[in-house]
Amino acid sequence: MTSKLINDEIAHALKEVEAVVKAAGNVADYQYFSFHKERYFRMARSMVSLIPKGAAILNIGSHYLHTSLLFKFLGYEVHSMDVEVFWDLNFVNERAKTFELIKIVDNDLENFSSHDGINDKYKAIMFAEILEHITFNPVSFWKKIYAITQPGGVIYISTPNSLNLYNVVRTVARIITFRGVGIPIKSIFSNVTYGHHWKEYSASEIRKYFSLLSDDFKVSTSFYHYRVADYNGVFLAMFSIISAIGNITYFLSDEIEAIVTVNKTSNWKIESPEY
Repeated sequence: MTSKLINDEIAHALKEVEAVVKAAGNVADYQYFSFHKERYFRMARSMVSLIPKGAAILNIGSHYLHTSLLFKFLGYEVHSMDVEVFWDLNFVNERAKTFELIKIVDNDLENFSSHDGINDKYKAIMFAEILEHITFNPVSFWKKIYAITQPGGVIYISTPNSLNLYNVVRTVARIITFRGVGIPIKSIFSNVTYGHHWKEYSASEIRKYFSLLSDDFKVSTSFYHYRVADYNGVFLAMFSIISAIGNITYFLSDEIEAIVTVNKTSNWKIESPEY
């Protein structure tokens, strides 16, 4: 299939997802879809070139099921996993039932008990915009991901670039004004726990991260951006301008896409520390 045909197929599937979201009439649902639409397109473009149609995909952090629907419409078997608080939303549950998405509830990724005893099940794992939210020791989690991924399968990761230009400028400004580093105090009180970006990564950190776990993880990273510039208000104008400059430089772009191939020819290298 040519690049144009692939792009057309993904664009059509995204329109189908958008129609489902619009029909639900949920404002937060539609706003989230609109904001992330370009990211969804890139994810699908990368995955379709790697994963054959009909393959089983585990979507971790399935949220409002936007990407689960997208890959369902593209011809994949999609298993959607998230914490119970999202599955308790009526429109999410109805969406899963209507489009026959496989529902998996797991409230504890550290133990990941929903996948105990499962091996070589998935051709691909989608882990989009999740890595930056992990607050637990992740060794056991990734060991299970390794187990459930088929040899030669892939883990798709998208995550904010910790070295995007806006982050660099903001961090330097906070340091020289002696306000501290890391998450601002106000954001700790204004977000639910899983809303925080506790640790954002650079591309080299992501490669190092997986190399410490196993030599079977082969990581390819690239930089991109998808957010549309918004010049409404002084703060947003400043953010948009700085981000736009960073995106031009590529390495200081907003986002990182990482494709992790799981070869399964070597050994696991690290175990979880004991308390």
